[in-house]
Amino acid sequence: MDSVIYKWGGSTMTLTSTLTELLADILEVEEEEICFNKELSDYEGWDSVNSLRILTHVEDEFNIRLSMDQYSKVQTIAQLQTLIVETKNGQ
Repeated sequence: MDSVIYKWGGSTMTLTSTLTELLADILEVEEEEICFNKELSDYEGWDSVNSLRILTHVEDEFNIRLSMDQYSKVQTIAQLQTLIVETKNGQ
């Protein structure tokens, strides 16, 4: 999935690096602390407000709309990344 390229903050980045930067910013952790297979609920900054902030930022950044049903099933960043790609591809 790293080959998927997006614009973020005026530069071209992969989906992985875009999500890493976005999540680190919202969860107020260092980018190095972001692990794609770690449960989102295991991050110290994870709460319902930050969950909704991530949802809205992802939707805005990738120009997609995710249903709450879809998003509520996401437990890891890897799952979120898969959901973004599937949504962008119309699946």
